[in-house]
Amino acid sequence: MSEINVELDRLLETLEAPKAAATRSADAIDRVRQSPPRTTTARSLRDDEVIRRFREEVASGLIRVDTVHQLLGLIRMALETGPA
Repeated sequence: MSEINVELDRLLETLEAPKAAATRSADAIDRVRQSPPRTTTARSLRDDEVIRRFREEVASGLIRVDTVHQLLGLIRMALETGPA
């Protein structure tokens, strides 16, 4: 085999090495798909006691200052925490 063909074979092996390695091991997507399903401890704000109380007070027309304060605190916490 000529020296050029030997060099060409080496170059082709180098170019094919990542492909061969990829077929041997799982990539990041495969690892995520094979992992257990994710769970979250996030809860809906709709179900929160503060929201329920605020809705009741709005319906009655008598909104207490401490309820508004708690509602604003809940909203602030949700904004600061961000999506779960």
